[in-house]
Amino acid sequence: MIRFAWCPLVVALGACPPRQAPQPPPQPPLQGAGCPSANGVFLASYATQDPSKGRTGWVMPLQAPAPDSLASGADIADYKALDDATAKSFGAPDVPAGNLWLVSGNVSPCLIKPGNRYIANIENHVAFGVELDGCPAPPDPEATGLVLVSQDTPSSCQFQAPQSVAARLGDMTGPKTWQKPEKDAPIPPELAALVPAHDCTAPGCEKLWAVGEIKVADKPVAWAAAVNWLAIGDPAAVCDWKAERWSGFFVPGADGAPMQVTEGVTHPLALSSVLVDHSGARVLLAEGPGEYATYDLSPAGAKLGHLVTWMTASDDDWASIDHLGPLCEPDAKPQSPYP
Repeated sequence: MIRFAWCPLVVALGACPPRQAPQPPPQPPLQGAGCPSANGVFLASYATQDPSKGRTGWVMPLQAPAPDSLASGADIADYKALDDATAKSFGAPDVPAGNLWLVSGNVSPCLIKPGNRYIANIENHVAFGVELDGCPAPPDPEATGLVLVSQDTPSSCQFQAPQSVAARLGDMTGPKTWQKPEKDAPIPPELAALVPAHDCTAPGCEKLWAVGEIKVADKPVAWAAAVNWLAIGDPAAVCDWKAERWSGFFVPGADGAPMQVTEGVTHPLALSSVLVDHSGARVLLAEGPGEYATYDLSPAGAKLGHLVTWMTASDDDWASIDHLGPLCEPDAKPQSPYP
């Protein structure tokens, strides 16, 4: 069975450990090329297979094909390399043109070469992509990375992930027992003003939240927030408790106040990182299960670069992206969504 280094819930808000873009340590003064525009930023992952069954190596997922595009009966039991003609006959997208640089972990960008196309079956979800050759395996097999399209080495492009600035989260004290929060850090006023009004009074309801922020040169350039209004039910059935939810990611408007980003957001997406170079914050990356969006940042706000749906996720996956209530998955451990 093929294993891709993607958490089933690729989120920065929720039950799954947040997967964030690689973050090299600050390296002043910045040297080399800066960040590409948003349409030149892609996600990559390290795929692992049984050596007798196929490839292990870096891959770049590109598209979730329409089911009827596979009517020719291609064998996609787990993973299959495709030639260009076959990939195109299935409707696979073109591989990004130009020099491709892989960034993963605290290492310099590595020039990587596109290899074979592939089609993969990931837990019954089909994905098209391209194999990537020429860069070493990561020390951590769960590592992920970014592919940057740039003529020159983008060595001055750095990555900033959200840091926690506010949280009110409960605690799992057993496999199916939950304790309400004992302390909290309040939502910053500029974001609190955007949270919809909701009648939630203890003990029948608990308001939970998590807020992250990214700063560049000591100024906020992006925020993420999730709020749950958790209906407290039978203590013996915490896994069945329901919650109403609100979430989003934000960038400063012309007046500096948070402005929600909605372009291209067809499902809830979570702020993953901001790419920064000599000129400041350049690109915002937001992710969901099997989907991500990139945005060019400017004083005018955020403009969509591209939206990539590389796997068709289930409704349960999407429902978990901004889940802050009881975590009933096996071995789940409560944690702050941000470091």
